[in-house]
Amino acid sequence: MGSALQVFNDFMTTTDSAILTDSSSIVNEAVKNNYLLRRFMRGKGPEEILQGGKSIKDTILFDEESTFQYYQPNDTFTWQNPQVLTEWEIAWRFCVDHASWTDQEISLNAGGGMSKNARHKMYKNLKRTKMQRLWTSILNGMEDSLFAVPSGADMEVTSGTRPYSIPSFITEASDGLPATTGTTSWTGSTTIQNINPDTYAKWDNQRSTYAAVANIFDAFDEMYLKTKFDAPPTRKEYFESDNLYRQFIACSRDGINKYQVQLRATGDRFVTQSRQDPAFLKPTYGGIELEYVAALDSAAVNLSGNAAVADGDAYATEAAATCDGPRYWWINANYLTPVFHNERYLTTHPVQTHPNQPFTHVMPVDCWYNLVCKSRMRQGVVSPAA
Repeated sequence: MGSALQVFNDFMTTTDSAILTDSSSIVNEAVKNNYLLRRFMRGKGPEEILQGGKSIKDTILFDEESTFQYYQPNDTFTWQNPQVLTEWEIAWRFCVDHASWTDQEISLNAGGGMSKNARHKMYKNLKRTKMQRLWTSILNGMEDSLFAVPSGADMEVTSGTRPYSIPSFITEASDGLPATTGTTSWTGSTTIQNINPDTYAKWDNQRSTYAAVANIFDAFDEMYLKTKFDAPPTRKEYFESDNLYRQFIACSRDGINKYQVQLRATGDRFVTQSRQDPAFLKPTYGGIELEYVAALDSAAVNLSGNAAVADGDAYATEAAATCDGPRYWWINANYLTPVFHNERYLTTHPVQTHPNQPFTHVMPVDCWYNLVCKSRMRQGVVSPAA
């Protein structure tokens, strides 16, 4: 028994495998319809998503404090040295998951008289089951956090335990803060990522509304121009240039279905090769894809009242809000991205056995990260009006 157990423990510690890619007959019904994490990670190198240090920090230039002037020959000048950078700093958030097994589980599966090859196959199949559950659990947990209800105590405060969520940075409220009504709210905090939107007007997301479903395109026209920022024709190295490849519009099933209905209604024939397919499998606006996010079907992350109010409102689902209807979250992943600690990026630790549970063995996996926003004014939300 000891030999089989030790071999399996070593096998778990020293080998690695791809996730959900082999020919096993196990069907992973715990998987989500899609994962927004892939959108945030797409095309990004280590320098964009990995950082070290005791906290996550960066700087933002909100106002250049112009020193530009015209002059006449022989004029005298008063030179200035504006200090224009605003520094922000946030804490890491820590998450952990694990795979576990018992002596009995391994020994009874190994069985007596099993050949070396058969035993190795059993180890491989059992490991895959353990790791499939583990990685599905980790990725689903991180995915669920992306559209979690904002909570100042859990997200903004250094002593909190939860990473920022997308609705922390993109809000319908006119004051630029998440809602402050309810037990899980932004009550007590006037900052987001330690920056006050009342002090810096540009530390706020864009908003557009539509009065009826038929007016969604009008709201999209407005939002497209609000979130589009082009670099000047020269000295481009000092300006941001948006990568359209990393932008998307997140919405619920109701949102994407209603958008497709409007697309069908605007043409007299289907613009596909056969002209017989009414589905718009990848609907876009201005080259930006609409992304169905299953969590938005039931997430209570929308203002329950009028979108024109400030922060004194609670949250509700799309259907339960006073202004009911789909919201369209315009996300620019060039400036909204998870940042991981370079020493704890989904790190697998050696198998552990506690003295009080000598027959149970655990392999922890931990990750240090947070969701970081570098520009709120490049993010937006299109929501129904009163």
